[in-house]
Amino acid sequence: MANSFSKELVFDKKTLLAVIIPQLRQNGMYYEVNIKGYPRFYMSWSALGRYDVANENESGVPYQLVLAVSDLIEKVKGRR
Repeated sequence: MANSFSKELVFDKKTLLAVIIPQLRQNGMYYEVNIKGYPRFYMSWSALGRYDVANENESGVPYQLVLAVSDLIEKVKGRR
């Protein structure tokens, strides 16, 4: 399994540090996302052709931030 990684991203005109921890589960690869000031959330590859929040009941995470993290994971994993 891949190691965790940390990358900066720009969201809402602020630079945020995202710490992303890959987790291999029975039903696929998930990414635990930790960003200071936001609740922890999990992402996985979705039918939409990008990474998306794995639990639809996640609250407190702006969807634009989810999209920025999706782009970040794709860039790191070489899908782009």
